[in-house]
Amino acid sequence: MKRYSLLIQLVIYVFVMILVLLGIVGGLYYQTSSAAIRQTTEQTTRNTIQQSGQFITSYLQKLKETTSSLAESDKVKAYAQKPDADNAEQLRQLMGMILKTDSDLVSAVLVAKNGNLISTDPNLTVKTSNDMMQESWYQDAIHKGTMPVLTPARKTVDKVEAAEKWVVSITQEVVDKDGKNLGVVRLDIGYKTLEAYLDRLQLGKDGFTFIVNDKHDFVYHPKKTVYSSATEMRAMAPYIAAKNGYVKSKQAYVSQYQIPHSDWTLIGVSSMEQLHAVQTQILWSFIGTGLFALGVCLIGIWFVLRLWIRPLRDLQATILKVGSGHSDLRANETGSPELVDLARQFNIMLDRIDQLMIAVKEEEQNVRRYELQALSSQINPHFLYNTLDTIVWMAEFNDSKRVVEVTKSLAKYFRLALNQGHEQISLKDEIDHVRQYLFIQKQRYGEKLQYEIKELKQYNDYKIPKLILQPLVENAIYHGIKEMNRQGRIRVSVSENDTQLIVSIYDNGRGFVASETTNATLVRLGGVGLKNVNQRLQLQFGKSYHMEIKSEENTYTEIRLYFPKTNKTN
Repeated sequence: MKRYSLLIQLVIYVFVMILVLLGIVGGLYYQTSSAAIRQTTEQTTRNTIQQSGQFITSYLQKLKETTSSLAESDKVKAYAQKPDADNAEQLRQLMGMILKTDSDLVSAVLVAKNGNLISTDPNLTVKTSNDMMQESWYQDAIHKGTMPVLTPARKTVDKVEAAEKWVVSITQEVVDKDGKNLGVVRLDIGYKTLEAYLDRLQLGKDGFTFIVNDKHDFVYHPKKTVYSSATEMRAMAPYIAAKNGYVKSKQAYVSQYQIPHSDWTLIGVSSMEQLHAVQTQILWSFIGTGLFALGVCLIGIWFVLRLWIRPLRDLQATILKVGSGHSDLRANETGSPELVDLARQFNIMLDRIDQLMIAVKEEEQNVRRYELQALSSQINPHFLYNTLDTIVWMAEFNDSKRVVEVTKSLAKYFRLALNQGHEQISLKDEIDHVRQYLFIQKQRYGEKLQYEIKELKQYNDYKIPKLILQPLVENAIYHGIKEMNRQGRIRVSVSENDTQLIVSIYDNGRGFVASETTNATLVRLGGVGLKNVNQRLQLQFGKSYHMEIKSEENTYTEIRLYFPKTNKTN
């Protein structure tokens, strides 16, 4: 029997099920008119709001021109600069004439900078002018300069008619010929025209329109309680935030139109009763067919998983075991062609990892050998130069005995350092190497340097990597004793406890505050050379080796190397 790939089989199963599902859903969908109703409602709402917005734009433009002409009138500026009786009367006549030109204009007000006020509203007096200058509409007009400014809706009280009215205002700053502020004019506008126009719009049974500014303050709403009710305001928030789209579980469609050259936004809300009924029908139809399709899919998926998940589980178990440390395991190459290929490549990867681990271990050992060779070849030339200078100095003073001693010591120093090319050296020879080094340095520093070496003969043949102790002793001299004004002392000693061999390098030098890690301290004390010593010892002895550093500032420094008594060299 021909085996098809897992991808092909899954594609066939999913394709068949989706084809059946789409056939059922598609047949029901074409029997409804939901999409057509929705599209028609959206388009009608957008067109209606756009046309209404254009009407409001023209309406506002006319009122702005009226406000600007009033603000730029010579009579307004004359009264603002010289508030006498003649100027006041002429201004009242001008305001009255402007109010007669438009039935929507409720009142006109001029609040001069000097505190004088003149208005067609008999309810306003000079006493209220200072309060009006502190209100937001007055301050907004000043900040906008000589541009008309629209205000949110506000409630006014007509004392003559004993009634409340809601109005919006257009304000504009009055300036003199030099551009200096003289005051602010305000035209109060009623809602007759806006109400008559906006209330005629057909936006469904429960549809409505309203206007807000950029601060989401209400400019117009058919329901006047919105202006003063926090609950009503919160109810309008979803419509404001929707921009253009559906709200309240798609029971209403919102379309917005930004009025040009203003901070007003016209918002239309269309009710979706008809569409909601159609959507309910589609919903129940979809639920029925969806449940049926879901059952079919679940049965199909169950059979597919039963047939094909077992090889995946086997592969997963193998991967987890390999991850936990069983690197010798290999995956069974069974299942679909894709799974067989996956298992085969996984096994190949494991084989390569094993090879890489072996190569990495060998490379790490080679790196340490190269580091040792580099360290051996990097014996400080200054030490050699200084030693030769010391020998020349002794020869000049005819101190032939010391010349011979120092020369022999130098020769033995280099012979032990090279160690005939061997990486491992006995503890006795390594300490002897340090002894020759200290002897030579003693010739240079004289009485400033004293040293002491204590050994344990039973560990003379103990094997360690060469050039381990000399870098530590050299560091003790150059970083601990060299710059002191007192006599320096270095002690190299070998001791033991129950399980460990201990090699100690002590100096009474400058010391330091030992608050860092061992590696960080070694780098700071003696650079990468001392860090290399620690790493080489860790590589050879593993966890059975460790280093301790103790120090007190201006007192001492002691480095202790702890080795296992049983030496297992590589």
